[in-house]
Amino acid sequence: MSGSRQARWGLALQAAGTCLLAVAVVLEVTDQPLPSELALSLAAATPFLGAAPLYTAGRRTWMVVAGAIALMLAVASLVRITEQPLLNALHVVPLLLVVYTASTMRSATHRDRGLQRERVRARHDGAERERRRWARELHDDTLQELGAVQVVLSSAAADGRPEAMRGAIEQARALVGNQITSLRHLITDLRPLVLDELGLRAALEALCRRTSETFGIPVDLRIDPQQADFSDRLTSDAQAHVYRIVQEALTNAVKHAQPTRITVGVEADGHEMTLTVADDGHGMPQPPDSRRWPTLRAAAPPASTVRGVGLAAMHERADLIDAQLTIRSVPGKGTSVILSLPE
Repeated sequence: MSGSRQARWGLALQAAGTCLLAVAVVLEVTDQPLPSELALSLAAATPFLGAAPLYTAGRRTWMVVAGAIALMLAVASLVRITEQPLLNALHVVPLLLVVYTASTMRSATHRDRGLQRERVRARHDGAERERRRWARELHDDTLQELGAVQVVLSSAAADGRPEAMRGAIEQARALVGNQITSLRHLITDLRPLVLDELGLRAALEALCRRTSETFGIPVDLRIDPQQADFSDRLTSDAQAHVYRIVQEALTNAVKHAQPTRITVGVEADGHEMTLTVADDGHGMPQPPDSRRWPTLRAAAPPASTVRGVGLAAMHERADLIDAQLTIRSVPGKGTSVILSLPE
């Protein structure tokens, strides 16, 4: 169930439980027929307990507490109907439910803190990794070639001959042209202008083409003809996150999976948009569980720490746009990264 649909169901169940509980309380206060109060109390407890799994830990606790209150009203009505005081012991059941929920909430709080630390660590690791890459490319490529331009022009100036000057100028022009190309690629990695100007589809086409040219691996972009305008359905922030997820999936595939072909697919059915990045590489030794993204780092191959950080960042981006990210991998048969976005 998608996040938005889950939230709507949770709100509907909460509203139903609140209305039923309010009526049950009114019946209790006004001393109305006990069977009606018992039925309404039990009916109120059901949607509250049904809504609890749809919420996060804090909100889930309040749902369980509301359900326990409804159950306690039901027990009180049952005791008066049957005139059996021993049934008061049933009050222990909702109280135990509240105690259990409080203990699980505490565990969930610790777990959420751990998840938050993992997310922050993954974000910082990813940022540091990008900074190191940019610094390395600027130092090893740009600065060295600019230094070479300076040396070539200085040597020609010291020589003074027209032939030497012409040769130096041509050599300097070639070096500067190389750096213009390198800087253009670096700027595209930082923030592709085509994404802002032409949208996600054009950006994905450019990304697939550039990946294929850079690594020599065919990358096919397959878009359902009926979904040609899928970029218009997403906000600019969502488009940026989707682009980065696909970019990271392609990077992981070409660097770690040794594929012979990669396919990027876009499909939609009116309720959900699905983007898939599939390769025919050697796959992952232990396919990660997409619902527990902090374990991805441990599940990745030992030599692929950067890969684990990248997968964690992909899941974090998917959470930010209320999407579901699923990773399916079979050793020796490739990996599929599936991003599902509610429409």
